[in-house]
Amino acid sequence: MKKLGILGGTFDPPHLGHLILAQSARQELDLAKIIFLPAAKQPHKQNKPVTPAELRFRMVNIAITGDERLEASDIEIQRHGLSYMSDTIETLRREFPESELVLIIGGDNIPELETWKNPEVIFARAVVAAALRPPAEISGRFKDKIRLFEMPRIDISSSLIRALVKNGRSIKYFVPDGVEKFIYENRLYI
Repeated sequence: MKKLGILGGTFDPPHLGHLILAQSARQELDLAKIIFLPAAKQPHKQNKPVTPAELRFRMVNIAITGDERLEASDIEIQRHGLSYMSDTIETLRREFPESELVLIIGGDNIPELETWKNPEVIFARAVVAAALRPPAEISGRFKDKIRLFEMPRIDISSSLIRALVKNGRSIKYFVPDGVEKFIYENRLYI
């Protein structure tokens, strides 16, 4: 059975930390492919300004260009409204019935899982794998159902990149070159 990784998020913008997370998950979890899923609208970020989904989707495609093990999907964007991972997992389960779905999350998202819509559906239809840097402990109702894997410590965040751009600072080496060019050409985060 082919293992298919799922990496959802806002990706505003996608950065090298996202790519290193994907690479670490692919190797540690023996994934055949990873699908990046930019959210249309994140339920936990409804009151925050977010770059339009179509632009974020284009940036993800630019970021993963040249790596056939990575692909981007706009299923959450096409669905419109709030992006719930439980709905996305159900859709992907129908689209890839012969694959084992592996939802990749950062360790910082573990405490939030209990607040997600229908987390039981997610755990019933997919393996949930979290990147943690040892030593680390996890807690919560789903702690025994989460597969842990290691990744290097990368202190890059989308909010840091947006702040750097806003303050006229360089983002070179924080994002792929094509994403950097796209951000400046489209005057994002200024």
